[in-house]
Amino acid sequence: MPHPLVRRLAASCGAAALITGLLTVPATVASATDTTRDLGVSITSFTADLAAGGGRVFVSAADRIMVADMDGNDTGDVITGLPGVARLALNAAATRLYASLPGSNEVAEIDTASNTVIRRLDLSAHPCPSTLALSGDWLWVGHGCGGEEGGENGGAVGLNLTVAAPEPVTLGRVHARPPALAAARDTLVVGETGTDHADLLVYDVGGDAPVLRGEIDGRTGNLAGLNELALTSDGSTLISAADAPGTFTKYDTTTLAATGAYGDEGDGHPAAVAISAGGRFVAAGRQGGTDFTLYNGETGAVVYSAGQPDAELVPGSVVFSEPDVFALLRDSAGRLLLWRLHGVALPASELTLTAPAREPFGAPVRLKGRLTYADGRPLGRGALAVTRRLADGTSEPLDSVTTGKDGTFTFTDTPPDVGAVTYTVLWDGDGRARWSTTSATVAVQRPSTLTLDGPESGTVGEPLELTGVLTAGHGPSGPGATIIVQRTVSDGDSSESVTLEPVSTNADGSYTFTDTPPTAGTYTYMARWTGNTTAGAVRVSRRVTVTPGTG
Repeated sequence: MPHPLVRRLAASCGAAALITGLLTVPATVASATDTTRDLGVSITSFTADLAAGGGRVFVSAADRIMVADMDGNDTGDVITGLPGVARLALNAAATRLYASLPGSNEVAEIDTASNTVIRRLDLSAHPCPSTLALSGDWLWVGHGCGGEEGGENGGAVGLNLTVAAPEPVTLGRVHARPPALAAARDTLVVGETGTDHADLLVYDVGGDAPVLRGEIDGRTGNLAGLNELALTSDGSTLISAADAPGTFTKYDTTTLAATGAYGDEGDGHPAAVAISAGGRFVAAGRQGGTDFTLYNGETGAVVYSAGQPDAELVPGSVVFSEPDVFALLRDSAGRLLLWRLHGVALPASELTLTAPAREPFGAPVRLKGRLTYADGRPLGRGALAVTRRLADGTSEPLDSVTTGKDGTFTFTDTPPDVGAVTYTVLWDGDGRARWSTTSATVAVQRPSTLTLDGPESGTVGEPLELTGVLTAGHGPSGPGATIIVQRTVSDGDSSESVTLEPVSTNADGSYTFTDTPPTAGTYTYMARWTGNTTAGAVRVSRRVTVTPGTG
């Protein structure tokens, strides 16, 4: 049974309510430099798409396309007048953007230099155009108005973009819903959606007319609830994202055989997939599990993963803009978010940071660390951003730090207050490696005092009462501070130590305990307090000479 959120995507003409323009204030943050931005759109379905290229990101929602830069920031450009805009396709030169318009049974061709619609391709004979794929001068369009229950008017057509008014070329197969499409060079793959056996049709489109190369049987491969397809740039390898079998399955488009898979079945519902240039990486998006995972395209090893606790991935909405990946999310309030996964296609880096466990208030804290590749090789010189967070939650940036040739760095800081002080160091990455961050916490403490008073002598079998006062930092410790008491008895030849019952302080920091000496000897009572985040540990001792009783 397909995931309910995936099933809702099938209604590609789903409603979306436009609220405002692209907002530039970050919403949730997945990590130090992976950011999400509220796009100012509230959508009632999971119908939205994005394309990236030419230094910009294009996002479709409701009746318009919004444009952001490669940092995810608003450019101020909005392309309007696009009823029910669904999916997007951008040509290799990033000069033309194509948008399917199921609301008007058209595909819009947009000049990305001016962000204006330059022509509308009529598909009234093939209603509800939805999915798109580009291969050279041909645009392939998946169409169909079946919705949740399916229909009999779905299929795929090709449009020759070099013709002013291209006549749609049909592929012949009828589909219940708009099929998933993927195209690269001379290969086109058309996949059935919304079914419990998603057959994949592989076409050769390098000649005058599409030729069916073969069919991958969805029943044999347990392929169901297909959401998206992706091809390597040479068209030789196909990867599917489908509810079943729960992994991202890889196929050879010549032999039509399954050749492997990415991920585990328990990671969530595969909802989106994209392949990087040269097939080095596979970007995989899921619903109901790990939102994003980057795999090594050759080995299938996990390179990077991230999740959003209060948002869910929009199916089909993952694209590469190397070294970044962009994706769309829908939060629990229905808001559409642009997620930038920064530098994930670069080699991993690693930051270490060490700090003393505690320092007295007013003393400088010295911290040191190192920036390396994940395998330990030094990354050389690089600028690091440093942030200090005090115990009250306030944060402020400190002076940046530059690493040495061996990647090491040091810095000192004198915190203005006591408590747990956390230092966070961030390297934002560059063309050599992906960003990384790390933190260390120091307990900054004021000095404490502890007294211990009592008799200097005593008698075996008679109770001894000892008292004291704990001052923690600026004042009395208050009630409930635990004083640990140890008794050591020495008779000149040997000594023996035992820990007595712990003692709690009163409201004024005072404490009292009683001990009855069992033997004669020199008694040393040691009282100590372990401290807390704002006051240091302290100890004190008192010696008592105990003599035998007269009886």
